[in-house]
Amino acid sequence: MQGKDEIDFLELLKNPIRLFGLTYIYFLTVAGFLGAYYLWNMNDVSKNGIVPVVLKDSTQFVQDIPMQRGALIPPVNVAEVGKTSKALVDKGANLFKANCASCHGDNGMGDGPSSVAMTIKPRNFHSAEGWKNGRKISNIYKTLQEGIIQNGMQSFNYLPAEDRFAIIHFIRTFATDFPVDSLSELMDLEKTYNLSKGSQLPPQIPVRLAMMKLEQEAQGDSAYVYGVNKFITSSKQDNLGGVLAGRLCVNTSKIAAALYSVKDKNVDEFIRIVSIDPVTLGFKSEVTRLSRDEWNALFSYLSQLSKKS
Repeated sequence: MQGKDEIDFLELLKNPIRLFGLTYIYFLTVAGFLGAYYLWNMNDVSKNGIVPVVLKDSTQFVQDIPMQRGALIPPVNVAEVGKTSKALVDKGANLFKANCASCHGDNGMGDGPSSVAMTIKPRNFHSAEGWKNGRKISNIYKTLQEGIIQNGMQSFNYLPAEDRFAIIHFIRTFATDFPVDSLSELMDLEKTYNLSKGSQLPPQIPVRLAMMKLEQEAQGDSAYVYGVNKFITSSKQDNLGGVLAGRLCVNTSKIAAALYSVKDKNVDEFIRIVSIDPVTLGFKSEVTRLSRDEWNALFSYLSQLSKKS
């Protein structure tokens, strides 16, 4: 027997490829252990570590313009308000409490009462990490001017410029390592927002709210709405405008409101308003894919309503 074993061993050495058959046993054993490990830890492996965001309705996918109060923004001397002073810090403390503390907390830790319901937590002003626009005065002013909508940070452009600088100076008391702006950076800020000239901030309301109000006004004029409905539903197919109206117009009362708001304006205003949220205004969403000539034809056709109603 010993001689036979030696012969078999020598044969294996001469033909090592025959040894690869044994590797199947190895791989099957490893796969068995991995499968058993996965089944044993399935609850932990499949656990979602991120709290999902539940959208209440599909309208949250539509980006609309925010509500904004009209205001006169007085001019400021950026070289002066860009420097920290006790008066600005004291003023900023009161403004921060009134405008910012509900989200960022009284001590700027990002733990205000409103932060509990927020998916993206408010900025912790004590931390130097993760500032989207930066930590300089000019950077924070940009944030207050424009907001960071995707993070839930609204714009505070309705506040006077000096008030915004005061808030910034108070925020910078939460840490000692805030970077300092050069004079040229402050002057660039002045050029960007014309701070030395001041500005008039026009009031605005979300398009959805505006169209609801216009629809209510149009509904009040039953003859107008009836004319819109009759005109669109009887759209003739002998011209491009009629074809587009018949294909793309869904809710005639909402379209009446849209036309009511632009009937004395030009086609560019019509395109701008309808493109923001066509479905809310009574059109099919594919209206946004029209060419310029098709927009002109549709507007020209629908604008005849103001003459026939």
